[in-house]
Amino acid sequence: MADLQDPSQQTPKKHKVIHWNPEEDDLGANSKPAVKAYLGGAIVTLLVVGIGIVSYFLFFYTPPTASPEEIAAAGAAAEADPRRAFESVSRAQGIKDSVDRQLEAARQMPITGNEVLRQKLINIEKEKIEADDLMAKNRFARAIAQYNSVDALIEDFTTEVENKQKARGLYDGFLVRSGELEIVKHLDEDSFEAAFGLASEAKKFLDSGSFTLALQRMEEASKSLDAVQQAKQEFIRSNAAQGNRFIAQGKSEEAIASFTKVLELDPTNEEALKQLERSRVADKVYAALESAKASEDSDQLETALQHYQQAAKIDSGSAKAQSGVSRVKRKIAERDFTAAYSAAQIAISESRFQDAIVNYQAALEIFPDRSDIEAAIERAAAEKHQNDIVTRITQAYEFEREFDWESARNLYQELVQMEPDLKEAKDGLLRTGRMIRSILRYETLIEVAKSEAQRTEFQLAIRTFDEAMRSKPEYLALTEEGERLRKFLQLQSQPVSVTLISDGSTWVSVQGPSMRKPEKFDTTTVDLLPGKYFIIGRKKGYQDVRFGIQIRGGMSQDPITVSANVKNDY
Repeated sequence: MADLQDPSQQTPKKHKVIHWNPEEDDLGANSKPAVKAYLGGAIVTLLVVGIGIVSYFLFFYTPPTASPEEIAAAGAAAEADPRRAFESVSRAQGIKDSVDRQLEAARQMPITGNEVLRQKLINIEKEKIEADDLMAKNRFARAIAQYNSVDALIEDFTTEVENKQKARGLYDGFLVRSGELEIVKHLDEDSFEAAFGLASEAKKFLDSGSFTLALQRMEEASKSLDAVQQAKQEFIRSNAAQGNRFIAQGKSEEAIASFTKVLELDPTNEEALKQLERSRVADKVYAALESAKASEDSDQLETALQHYQQAAKIDSGSAKAQSGVSRVKRKIAERDFTAAYSAAQIAISESRFQDAIVNYQAALEIFPDRSDIEAAIERAAAEKHQNDIVTRITQAYEFEREFDWESARNLYQELVQMEPDLKEAKDGLLRTGRMIRSILRYETLIEVAKSEAQRTEFQLAIRTFDEAMRSKPEYLALTEEGERLRKFLQLQSQPVSVTLISDGSTWVSVQGPSMRKPEKFDTTTVDLLPGKYFIIGRKKGYQDVRFGIQIRGGMSQDPITVSANVKNDY
C-alpha cells in the first residue's frame, strides 16, 4: 500500500541551503568593507568549529529524548543563536536514525491478517513522513517533537504485537490444558468455569485488537486453571497416601481402589502405577513379614532372613522387608564372628596355625575394620611360615633321593619365594635345575636323532645319539625305544661295499658321507657308510651323468654303472 511504503525508498526531496542568519544580507548591505571582512573571518571560523561539533554528534553522541517544552525552548534558542542550530541538527538527526531503526524492526513484526495492527503501522508511517518533511525543511525543533511522537507510537505498536503473541500463546496453551483437566473439573468446577469465561473474553479482545486486555484475561484464566490443577494434585496426594497406608496393613483390595482413583485422573502417574503393582501383592508381603518377625523374635535368624527376602522378592519396594533383611544379616554376622574368633583362638592354642588363620580371616571378612584380628593373623602367619619352611625342605630332600627332580625343584622354588636368602633353597634349586636340563637335553637329542634316522641321515643321527648319551644322567636307564634306536644306528655305522662300473674314460666322483675324488676306471669297489649319495660322471664333450643312491646298513647294493656317453649338442 502507498501508505506503508518506506519513505526512504521515495524520491528524496531537495533541501534548501540553510541560512543560519537570515538578517545577514540586510546588515551586510549597510556595513563597511572592514567590518565585512572581519565578519567573514568570524563566520569561517564558526563554520569549521560547527562542522567538528556536527561530526561528533553524528557519529558518537546519542541524544536523550526531550520533552515538548525542552524542544520548544531549544528551537527558540536556536533562532536567537545561530551556533545552537548545529546542536539542533545533530539532535534531530540522532533521533531520526533511532526512529528509522525502530520502524524497520516494527515492519518486520508478524501482523499479517490483523487489520488493527496494520492500521497502527500505517499511522506510524504517516507520522514518520511528517517528521521527515519537517526535517527536510530544517524545522528541527518541530521535527524532534514529531520523531518523539513517532517513537512513542512505535513503542506502543511493539507492545501490542508482543501482547498479541503472548495472549495467543496463552490461549493455545489454555486449550491444551483445559482439555487435559476436563476429567477433573468436578474437583473445582467454579474455577474451571471461570477459566473458560475469562478465556472467552480474551478471545473477543484478540479478535477486536485489544491485545493488552486479551493478555490480562488469559493470565487470569491460567490462574483459574492452576487452581483446578492444584485440586487435582491434592486429590492425587490424598488417595496415594491412603493407598500407601493400606499397603502397609496388607489390605490389597483397598490399596488397589485408592491407586485406581489416582490413575483415573492421571493415567501416566508413574508412582501410582508402581504402587498399584505393590498393592496387588500387599497381602502376601504382609504375611511374609509377620512370619519373619516371629522367627526373628525366636532367634531363628536364617528362617527370618528367608521370610524377609521372600517379602523383598515379592515387593522390592517394601521398606520393612529391606530393613528386615539388613537387620537380620547384621545379627547373623555378629553370631558368626563370635564363632569364628573362638575357633581361631582354640587352633592357636593347639599349634594348628593354618586353621587359626582361616578362622581369623573368616572373622575379618565379617568385620573388616577389626585391626586386632589383622594383628592376630600376622602372628599366626609368621609361626606358620617357619613351620612350612622346615616341612618343605624335608620333603624336597626326599624327592631328590627318589630322582623326582620336578617335584623337588617346585618345592625349592616355593622356598625361595618364601625366604629369598635361604641357602638350602638356592642350592637345591641350582642342583635340581641342572639335572632337569640334562634330562631335557638328553630327551631332546634322542628325538632329534630319531628324526634324522628317519630322514636317512644316518651319520648325523649317530653323532646326535652319541651326544645324547653324554647328556644322560647315569642313573637314568635307556628306554626300550632308545635301545632300538641305538642298535639301528650301530648297524648304520658299518661301511657297505658298492661296485661301480664305468667305461675307463669317464671321470667318476662320489658325494655323500664317504666322499671320493674323481677317477677313471672300468670297474672298482668302494666302501661307503650308510646314507644318501650322489654319483657323478663327467667326460669332455659329453653330457654329465648325475644320480642319487641310498646306502643302508645290513642291505646289499647292486653294481652301479656310471658312463657319460651322450655327446653335447654344441
